[in-house]
Amino acid sequence: MAERPQPPGLPQVLTIHSGGAGLLPGREPVVLMYHGFCVDRRDDDPENLFVEVRRFEEQLSWLLAQGWRPLDLDGYLAARRGQRSHARSFLVTIDDGFTSVLDLAVPVLQRLGVPALLYVPADLAGRTARWLPRPAEERLLDPAALRHLHGLPGIELGVHGGDHLDLRGCGREELDRQVHRAHGRLADLVGEPVRSFAYPFGAHDAAARVAVAAEGFAVAFSVYDDAGPHAVSRIDVNATDTLASFRLKVQLPHYRRWWGALERVPAVRRQVRALTTRTPRRAR
Repeated sequence: MAERPQPPGLPQVLTIHSGGAGLLPGREPVVLMYHGFCVDRRDDDPENLFVEVRRFEEQLSWLLAQGWRPLDLDGYLAARRGQRSHARSFLVTIDDGFTSVLDLAVPVLQRLGVPALLYVPADLAGRTARWLPRPAEERLLDPAALRHLHGLPGIELGVHGGDHLDLRGCGREELDRQVHRAHGRLADLVGEPVRSFAYPFGAHDAAARVAVAAEGFAVAFSVYDDAGPHAVSRIDVNATDTLASFRLKVQLPHYRRWWGALERVPAVRRQVRALTTRTPRRAR
């Protein structure tokens, strides 16, 4: 799939082209995973998917102030090929395509000059996140909004399945619908093939990875478990994260494997989360 041109007006973005010389090795890029955004913390969000936009801006601003470089998809793919030119870099990914991405997150991304990949279920444009029991009837971006976003400098769409179905255990016909046909629908919507995939719920198995690879996607993202370029884990950022817990997540080596392993000891995981996401009391 063709490389996208470097977005104008985003001088901070690291896009590395093949054939470059004199590039310095660095650590693996950090891939951040967000979902929805809100102005004030929501009480109808048991999955903690909706991050307050002020925290989102605080997190990205901290990364930039510490010298981290934002990547677009081209820069990320080049980094995976070993062509790294900066010791610390990050990629922003946003799953599901809630309307709050356009209303709240995009202005922050544009103000800070940070690119992002937006993963949307191709069959649900303009509908609701029916896979979520709460928040009920949360609206998803409609086709016109998706086309608008894909045309913005620094924003690129990717496939998030057809209707946000867990792909584990799916047969060949269902995988064709969730991967190949979903890709075709999103490509028709934005006017060009898209280049990357994110598994709904982060869930995948060998058959799903084969289907995604066969479709020609350059990369696919999971959540905690890695399985090559078509199942790359990400750091989940959620509504409970303070700046302290965010900093821990992005700076702790192998955080994703470490946090995934804690699934086997939930009591310890709860204690770690309580310590790192505790909000300091405000002075009265």
